[in-house]
Amino acid sequence: MKKINLIILALLSFCYLSAEMPEPYRSINVLPFDGQGFFTNQEPLKNLIHQKSMKSAIEIGSWLGYSTRFIASEMGEDGVVYAIDHWLGSPDELQHRNDPRQPFVYQQFLSNVIHAGLTERIKPIRMNSLEAADALNLKVDLIYLDTSHDTDSVYKNIMAWHSHLKEGGILCGDDWLWPTVQVAVWHAAGQLGRPVHAYQNLWWFE
Repeated sequence: MKKINLIILALLSFCYLSAEMPEPYRSINVLPFDGQGFFTNQEPLKNLIHQKSMKSAIEIGSWLGYSTRFIASEMGEDGVVYAIDHWLGSPDELQHRNDPRQPFVYQQFLSNVIHAGLTERIKPIRMNSLEAADALNLKVDLIYLDTSHDTDSVYKNIMAWHSHLKEGGILCGDDWLWPTVQVAVWHAAGQLGRPVHAYQNLWWFE
């Protein structure tokens, strides 16, 4: 009887919390947490966030939200992360095209954020990256790019998003070990007059 009462209480609590959650979280059927993902930039990203006391970020390319949740958690309770993704997968990522979760990956992303208790800090924006860069009127402390790896896409994303940085903000990205990414970053940095920094798989400039 005690166990049944605890289950009922948990369900009532979840219903109450669901009613309090912002959209689009409030209206989805929550899936079990799925923490699978590939993200190796925890240490350098954490250092950048804390060194500059960052409180706002745009992430381009979120997938299941591994890096999104990390950035939001490191920024603290008053931080906000705008997660920009179409949630259709990257064309040069074979694991995205073959992933059995593809039909419900956006629902899984939202569910993971709910399980992490970060619905107030993570704002999903389901748009194409370049369309979002034109449409959104946002200035943030940190922009994190994790999109396609081809030189043209990386270059276009950097040039489209750099104007959304606050003064002293940092634009950074994943996949520095890809030669195609390095070519794009060096080219864009030269155009913008910014020095390039890199640590393991993370690159950045201010």
